[in-house]
Amino acid sequence: MAQNQRVARNLLVVLLNDVSPAELRSAVEEHGGPGVPSVYVVAPMDVGALHWLATDESEAREHASVRALEAEWILGPEAVGGEAGEADPTLAIEDALRRFAADEIVLLGDAPDAGLLASLQGVGVPVAWAGPPGPGGPARGRFRAAAREITSGRSAATPFVAFVGANLALLALGVVLTVIVGVIVWLAGAW
Repeated sequence: MAQNQRVARNLLVVLLNDVSPAELRSAVEEHGGPGVPSVYVVAPMDVGALHWLATDESEAREHASVRALEAEWILGPEAVGGEAGEADPTLAIEDALRRFAADEIVLLGDAPDAGLLASLQGVGVPVAWAGPPGPGGPARGRFRAAAREITSGRSAATPFVAFVGANLALLALGVVLTVIVGVIVWLAGAW
């Protein structure tokens, strides 16, 4: 065993969105240090508003699982595991840290918003971001942070949003049924 060989680092790579194999490899090489790092991949789910209101996260979980498996395959022997995580990246990271002792968390994808970075300061592991600048600027980041808090249930507005969403869906259903009944009555009166 060579004297200058060092123990490689444990990296928790968080795929905030779809990334190219080159971006993934580059991030691991940049943050892995000397030797072959051990990499655990987490792909948080990207749940749309309608799927969230309908509590239908199965498609989002499948897509996140595929992203995590693709990353594991790209990394080969460096990857020691991976998983689909919760829609809230903070919760996904906290869950992964229970299974994998990371030396560093590497966020990969669009630039994370300030809310996400602030929430990760309490996990006790250094956080780095590797990726291209995200589209939309600070306003989009604030919107995404607010949406992430609502969908994860950490916001006080979550029950209100769910209540309003359900009532709007019922209103839309009532309007559609009224139009259908109106058309049937009109057609029946025309005969």
